[in-house]
Amino acid sequence: MKKYLIPVIAGSLLLCACGKKGSDGDVTRYETYYRAVTENTKFTAESENYTVSAEMTQWDDGTYRYYVIFDEPRISMYDIVIMAVEDNRPYEEAVKMMPSSGIFDATSSMIPNQVNSKAGFVKGLIISGECDEEPVELDIMVEWKDRSGKNATREFLTMELGMNGIISGSEEEVPQEEQP
Repeated sequence: MKKYLIPVIAGSLLLCACGKKGSDGDVTRYETYYRAVTENTKFTAESENYTVSAEMTQWDDGTYRYYVIFDEPRISMYDIVIMAVEDNRPYEEAVKMMPSSGIFDATSSMIPNQVNSKAGFVKGLIISGECDEEPVELDIMVEWKDRSGKNATREFLTMELGMNGIISGSEEEVPQEEQP
């Protein structure tokens, strides 16, 4: 997992939208996705459509930085949006931006065995966040569209992440949610 640290950090810097000011539309989308995660009641630990891995490191100041990696797509996934919420914290109580991709920055697509970053086709996506203590429970929504752009699919994942990696995830298998 250590061999992934430098690419993970580099990727997270490219994908981090924390320092960026978003438009009102972006902020509304962020809140909508945030609420979709916290209002969802059924999560799964893994996906049949891509792999998910994660790691956590401790910084010198005692805080923790975590990275969640989505890669090895098994299907074509276009215009991917990812939103994570720490410890099921309600939107009104959040004092920081939660990790996301495709809301404040451009969306990317993952297609099996294809990479063309200039065209938006990436090998994988990384979201990262900071927390004061470990472990952290992450509830995550991954949304993507099909090739036509007409049908969206959402998956909701959950994991407990500590210094030794993913500690646990939901054992309950849940079907994907189709969006018109």
